[in-house]
Amino acid sequence: MGVRHVFGDKPLPKAIDFLLVHREWDYPISTIAEATHVSYRTLQKIIPELVRRGVLKETREVGKAKMYALNFGSESVRKLDEFALASDLEFGMKNRSKRAVPA
Repeated sequence: MGVRHVFGDKPLPKAIDFLLVHREWDYPISTIAEATHVSYRTLQKIIPELVRRGVLKETREVGKAKMYALNFGSESVRKLDEFALASDLEFGMKNRSKRAVPA
C-alpha cells in the first residue's frame, strides 16, 4: 500500500503495490488485473513499459500467459521498496495519532 499512499489509487501504483506485497511469486496480467481492479487492457499498456524500463521482468510463460515479477536486481526497485515501506510506516503513524483520544 505504500506507493498508493503517496501517488493515489491510479493503475500504476496499484500494480506496483500488489507486486511489492506479493513479491514471492510471479503473476500473469489477468491475475494482477483481478487483484488490483485495474482493467486488463490498461495493464497490457503499463506492464510492457515497466519491463522495458527494468522495473518488472518477464519470468516465464505458462501456456500462452507471460508471468511477471518485480525486478529486485534493479537498484531502482530496491529503492522503491524502501520508499513504500517508509510510506507505510509514516501513513500508519499519522493514522494512529489521529485516532488517539486525549486523556
